[in-house]
Amino acid sequence: MTTAIVLSGGGIRGPLEVGALQSLLEHGVKPDFLVGTSAGAINAAYMAAMGPDLASIPSLQAAWRKGTKASVYPGNASTIAWRFLTGKDGAFASDSMRTLITANLPPGVATFGQLKCPCYITAVDLQSGRLYLFGEDPEAPLVDAIMASCSIPVLQAPVAYQGLQLVDGGVVAATPAGVALDKGATKIYAVNVGRGEEVEAPVHGIINILYRTLDTFVAQSLFEDLERAEADPSIELHHIHISAFSGLPFDDFSHIDEMFGVGKVTTDEYLAHPEPRTVALAHEVFGARPHSVPGAREYVLPRRR
Repeated sequence: MTTAIVLSGGGIRGPLEVGALQSLLEHGVKPDFLVGTSAGAINAAYMAAMGPDLASIPSLQAAWRKGTKASVYPGNASTIAWRFLTGKDGAFASDSMRTLITANLPPGVATFGQLKCPCYITAVDLQSGRLYLFGEDPEAPLVDAIMASCSIPVLQAPVAYQGLQLVDGGVVAATPAGVALDKGATKIYAVNVGRGEEVEAPVHGIINILYRTLDTFVAQSLFEDLERAEADPSIELHHIHISAFSGLPFDDFSHIDEMFGVGKVTTDEYLAHPEPRTVALAHEVFGARPHSVPGAREYVLPRRR
């Protein structure tokens, strides 16, 4: 049996996934590989770099604690207005975020081939609308892939990579369980800290509304995966949805440690009474179009029935 942990996008709610990872590892869930997008790309890549075991959790927690509004979303209303008026590609500069991500990776880990565990990260090309998958080429640069997957449109500029204009992979697949299926996983733990099937409270503020809109749009991909017809009994998919802190502003870094705890408790509760959902694995739905670039190939989502 091949086990995968899939980590969704979720922005500032990424620390919930760290708590979930701690719980999964404490319960003996040892992933053969990880898949992540957006905030999940950070967590998946860091765990793969340090090794997917409990000893890595304190380092991952420490990395999240170093995140601040100033380092991830620098500036104020005046600088945001200036960036829009001068035609910048994002409301916030990304340099300090790249520095933060690079500084917290283990020394000597710069490419996917240097990870201790396989890891796959998704990003979307704005020019073609295609989803790209990093992790198959061992020479692909890790930080470029993480930054591309985390670059939320409008908030941050797209990442220029091999002629592509890459942004948050969650724009197409918020919780890329299909990637785990494609890579041969027969047991999948999909940790979703994004939108679920619940009704959300009203949201206010231009950027918060934008973020909620994206979250609502992309959540559908996971549920389409969960609801595929002709379930294959050999595939066991656990959907762990953590809805706490759903109304948190995108730039509120004051609840990091609380989220570690809530993510762990929620996952502990799920694992005490797991309810796996089977997912169909259709042989014809996976594949790649010819367009590829060094380090990443285009990943075609399963056709919806």
